[in-house]
Amino acid sequence: MTRDQLLALEAKGEHVDMQTFFDIQRFVNHEIYLLNHEILDEWAENLEEDLIYWAPIRENILRRNRIPEITTARVSLFEEDKDSIMMRLKRNDSGMCWTEDPPTRQVTAISNLEVFHTDKADEFEVHSVFTLYRSRFERDDSTLMGRRKDIWRKVGNEYRLAGRLILLQQSTLLTKNLNVFM
Repeated sequence: MTRDQLLALEAKGEHVDMQTFFDIQRFVNHEIYLLNHEILDEWAENLEEDLIYWAPIRENILRRNRIPEITTARVSLFEEDKDSIMMRLKRNDSGMCWTEDPPTRQVTAISNLEVFHTDKADEFEVHSVFTLYRSRFERDDSTLMGRRKDIWRKVGNEYRLAGRLILLQQSTLLTKNLNVFM
């Protein structure tokens, strides 16, 4: 998976049948449960080895300029692969990660789920909208909203996340940190 492949996800495939939609929705909902309850090792088991997990910075562009607000050439909020995510998880468990002790509490809600076929029979393009509330200590909280464009890959009877493009609505993050997964 590459960042260019994620940028090309534009919901142009055919909608999947109801059974496939339901199956993928079940995995997406379970993923959110794992993230909200900080069951991150189990969450990471559902990540593909070639995963790209990317949140680009969106630039505010005037309509008359007609250039993309997102490109692979600009700096990202984060760009991770499975190895870097696994390293973050080990760091959180090391006892040396003061920014996550006590841990951040998060609640993420997913809606507007749409699932499309891709040119590969075992991969599905999944679009959704999310609202993420995060809280830490007494006065540190924030709410983030955005869109996700995912590639979920069917492996046996399960679906695994192969790519995620996270499009936050803010072009400047006002939250103090971004230690949670979306």
